[in-house]
Amino acid sequence: MRFQSGRTTPGEPLLGRLYGLARLPVRPHSARVVAAVFADAVEAEDDESGPVVPRTLPDLDPGWLAAEATPGSPGALQVLANAPWWPSATASGPAAEAIQKLWRHAVATASACRSLAKEHDDRDPDGLIRAGMLHGLGRWALAAVDPERLALWLAEPDREARRRREIAELGLDLREVGRCLAERWGCDPLIVDAAWLYGEDDADLLAAAREPARLALVREAIRRAEATPWALDPPDGRTPAMPADPRLRILVAEVQARTGAPFTAADASPFEERAVRDAARLRIRLAEMTRTAASRQRLIDAVADSVPDETPENWAVRAGRAWCGEPEVNAARVVWREPRMGAAAPGLDDEPESENPSRRGASWTIPLESAGESIGEIQLWLDADVQALHDRLGPTRVIEAWKSWSAHVAGRALQDRRLRAAVEGSREASRSARARLQTAKLDALAEFAAGAGHELNNPLAVIVGRAQLLQAKAEDPETKRSLGIILSQAQRTHRILRDLMFIARPGTSRPRLCRPADVLRACLADFQAECESRGLRLVGEFDEPEQQAWTDPDGLRHVADVLIRNALQASSGNGGGTIRLRAGRQGRELRIQVADTGKGIAPTEAPHLFDPFFCGRQAGRGLGLGLARAARIVERAGGSLTWDPAPGQGSIFHVRIPWERPPEEPAARGA
Repeated sequence: MRFQSGRTTPGEPLLGRLYGLARLPVRPHSARVVAAVFADAVEAEDDESGPVVPRTLPDLDPGWLAAEATPGSPGALQVLANAPWWPSATASGPAAEAIQKLWRHAVATASACRSLAKEHDDRDPDGLIRAGMLHGLGRWALAAVDPERLALWLAEPDREARRRREIAELGLDLREVGRCLAERWGCDPLIVDAAWLYGEDDADLLAAAREPARLALVREAIRRAEATPWALDPPDGRTPAMPADPRLRILVAEVQARTGAPFTAADASPFEERAVRDAARLRIRLAEMTRTAASRQRLIDAVADSVPDETPENWAVRAGRAWCGEPEVNAARVVWREPRMGAAAPGLDDEPESENPSRRGASWTIPLESAGESIGEIQLWLDADVQALHDRLGPTRVIEAWKSWSAHVAGRALQDRRLRAAVEGSREASRSARARLQTAKLDALAEFAAGAGHELNNPLAVIVGRAQLLQAKAEDPETKRSLGIILSQAQRTHRILRDLMFIARPGTSRPRLCRPADVLRACLADFQAECESRGLRLVGEFDEPEQQAWTDPDGLRHVADVLIRNALQASSGNGGGTIRLRAGRQGRELRIQVADTGKGIAPTEAPHLFDPFFCGRQAGRGLGLGLARAARIVERAGGSLTWDPAPGQGSIFHVRIPWERPPEEPAARGA
């Protein structure tokens, strides 16, 4: 905030000189004390106000209080750097006596306002004190531009004659001048009202005030000040004697103690004023440079703490925290235009508006761009002037650095998304290629099985028929055994063709109402004897065995048969072990587990486990079609067959089949 010097040309009309006053001057004593406080400070604070200035000092200086009464009031250093001083010419003579009397009257009013604020528990005691000190703002303005005229004004004992003189010289009285200046300077509303409604003839105008009750307190304080030796408008034109009221006697003593020194200083020189103001400006500049260096350091720290694969979400959170380190910033967040790139910091929108500034409009929005396109924005909520922060950071190019970094983060995120999309597309293409290859293999297998079945079934039938005929006629045991081997191998060939046809083109499922537990128990019973002969323990565990399901019992039995036989063969030769079958319903699925303690599934076997003719056992021990056939049955039922390999510790096969409800009867549907 800039202050004009307050010095005007004597040849100007008096009213123009009054209205040309930008602010009241400050006392040289106030400026010296503040300068000494800053000089004695070991370390200046980040805030331009610097060290704490004692409150007793500004309470005695109308110029200081006038600066504090404006919106966005400057700190002590700003006042010190820009406010003019009362000139030394006002330190002696009638003008000095008039200013001294005006000052003591203002201090008496301010002190009375302090007492009344305590008595009435006022919500803003400091505001009431400022109103008491500045209620005669028109008089203070006259003292600043023409102190000799103030002396003549106070020398006139007749109040009416004084008012007529004001009208003649100004066209209006000093109360109206005070109101206009208070409004122009942006003072508190209470000061504006007190500046023109403090007279005795204004009692009927209290209703026009914005805060009539508080203005009434100011008027009461003025009444008490008028009962002291420093009265400006005594009823009979004579200075009041020492009051008898104890409260007024205390007030007089307090004013005497606080105003013992002269209001102005005879030794104050323009050189000293310039030196003090220049020193304050240098300190303000130093504080600005310190804050700017801190802003740069926060940016450097944020860059140093980043990692190459940092996500836009994490970057947004760290950027918001870094901006919150600025002394003017209350809250900050980064909002990306593309939802997948991130959002605001968590928890911002969960608080009420009074506690969460993000629910109000941002004070300053910094747009973020990449390749000429908008990618987001940095939103800042400030407790200070936005332009001041912009002016401070603009020359440092800190904002441009944040924009460049955000563009880099956004570009890297875009490249990561493109890379993930390319990888996922490649994987999907690979999965589709495998599915097409599997379909082609099954189609080729079906065509081969159909042709082989057609071409081989007739010769096999002839071989089986002839072998059975010869076996019936043969008497030599060795011949009968050889013919039995021929029959067995011919039948095995027929089963191979049948299984190939099933794997390539499985038949239609035939679901019906059954108890899965009963089907699986029957399967366990078929393998019980064989397991005991091999020293294996076969265990069945069933959850809710009485539940019924709508499924294909033949397919279920076939799948269980294949898995148990596979477990039996994997566990044989291991010196005992356990095969455990568990079955039960979970949600809308029938789940079956077959676990063994065999050799497990090796990594080289896993990719081909469901391929036809693949067998991890010794050649000649099986056809290698069992698991492939079981997988096709489960797939046909809409389920899945998976396994958990654990080489050397056995394996577990998992079957999941949908638990279907039985179809409704036609009569039930009609109902």
